[in-house]
Amino acid sequence: MKHTLIAAGIFAGLSGQALAATYQLTELPRHNGAANTIISDANENGKVIGTASHIYNLPIDVSYIDFDDSRIKNAYDAEKRRYELIDETITFTLEDVQNGATATNADANVFMIGFLSGLSGSSEYQKLEDRIGISFDAEFADEQVLFDVQSPDYDSLTRSVRNYLTAISDDGVIVGWGSAPLLKTQFTPKDETEEDTFFVRDWGTRGIVITPSGEKVTLEPSFTEHGGASIATDIKRMADGSYHVVGYASVGIIQRRQDDFDDRCKGETTPIQACVWAEERRATNFNGSSSFYDLRAYQWTLDDNFIVTGAEEIGVGAVRRDDEESNIYSVAMATNNVGITVGYSIARYDDKINSLVVPGYFQDGQFTDISEKDEWYKTGKAVDVNNSNVIVGYRAKSSQGSPFDTVGFYYDMTTQKINDIPTYFTGSETAINDINNTGYVVGQGEVEKSGTNRRREGFLYKLGDESIVNINSLLPCKDANGDAYPYTIAEAIKITDSNTIYAIAVKTEERRNRLGEVETDSKGEVEYESVTVPVMLTPISGEVEDCTPPEAETYERQSGTAYWLSLLSMPFIWLRRKKKMSI
Repeated sequence: MKHTLIAAGIFAGLSGQALAATYQLTELPRHNGAANTIISDANENGKVIGTASHIYNLPIDVSYIDFDDSRIKNAYDAEKRRYELIDETITFTLEDVQNGATATNADANVFMIGFLSGLSGSSEYQKLEDRIGISFDAEFADEQVLFDVQSPDYDSLTRSVRNYLTAISDDGVIVGWGSAPLLKTQFTPKDETEEDTFFVRDWGTRGIVITPSGEKVTLEPSFTEHGGASIATDIKRMADGSYHVVGYASVGIIQRRQDDFDDRCKGETTPIQACVWAEERRATNFNGSSSFYDLRAYQWTLDDNFIVTGAEEIGVGAVRRDDEESNIYSVAMATNNVGITVGYSIARYDDKINSLVVPGYFQDGQFTDISEKDEWYKTGKAVDVNNSNVIVGYRAKSSQGSPFDTVGFYYDMTTQKINDIPTYFTGSETAINDINNTGYVVGQGEVEKSGTNRRREGFLYKLGDESIVNINSLLPCKDANGDAYPYTIAEAIKITDSNTIYAIAVKTEERRNRLGEVETDSKGEVEYESVTVPVMLTPISGEVEDCTPPEAETYERQSGTAYWLSLLSMPFIWLRRKKKMSI
């Protein structure tokens, strides 16, 4: 059954202009060396960037490991007992691992990844990162290497670096950030005669610009002592041909962090670089960034030859007084073509520095809080801004650093008014990802009212409307073979000015092990799992299909009229709000 009138009501509410009633889904290429491929951004010309995770064949270096050490022996014994509890026999020995079995035996590979993960806080063991940057073309999703290098110990990149591609300009310039590779070094502790192996790096994070020709420009922070830190989150090309890149950068270090470093990092028991790595891990902000440094929202300006011509702090919500030692930081998340940058910052509440960030915008070197914060435990972030200076983000309450009761918002700088974005239901946790220049917003929200890990699905929203639209309701009920439609839109990441949506979908596929091999059960039957895939949703003319199962038909018939009438009223609500906002 087709609900043509309901479809018309949905899209009358979504826009004062005509919009297609359905979307056509195209699965984009995936990286063939990983289980999951996701999108992080796309430009108006269809260029897409993202990441791939759960990498197959992660390289395991065992050359430095003492296989007589109790830590690896105990870990192996625990793994062996785990197999016995499920009436299976372990498929490898520690001797096999020592002889390179991690490259041929998926179980051995999984064991060593788990073993190394359990020692992630020790600089004496190899570090692995399970995420790589990806750039897409029509047929392939190819790795975009940021800062990784060829390992001197095995035939692969080190896979020890963090990789995030965050934004792409309309002319194809990519920005992101990553970490320096962790490489082996030998060090003799004080009063000892034997060398120990450590894994060290030159710095923690750096922003990066990648030109369409592949040239890389590293974005240095103003403070580089102990390595320093910077990231890049967004890029825009300005009318004069220059580029504005925003993110954050280290601008100093507070005295108590320096004192801790001086006390613990003397170069006697570990290399100085290993100690810096430990200090950066020890002190973190609620957003996950290191609080070892003073971090500030930052803007780099590059000319049309990609030479950095300017770098500056762009604002913070609180200034530390002489008698204060609290950590203060701000982060720029997005910028537009008219010079407005948005993000979040530490600010004051009741004249005291609050550890929870607030959403706002950066302009003329100042940060403006837009949160209407009336309690100390409320927090939020601004994540995007369009060229009409409409800002979107989220607000939430916080308990022990974890947000809850999260709702999206939009803030119009012209009216200086903030509005909550509707949710699927009261209490549905919502994330906002993007707004286009015609006032459409995409994100995702919880669609289940109970459970500890509630399922989320992507939505589309028009500023001023009374409700959001689940994007999955705009897709077919069946595929071309008459089977259930295989895709569920879990996250809507980007919406272009033509309302093309780039999203992350979930679908069921053959399960693959850590070496990329198809897995089977004890009977030899192929096992299946849910994986994330990148998709593009293109608006087309059509009708919204009703995927209600037959047993729900009675309820649908009873409730359809009221639902239709409520949707038909939405355009008038939008017109009333539009008039209010223009006053």
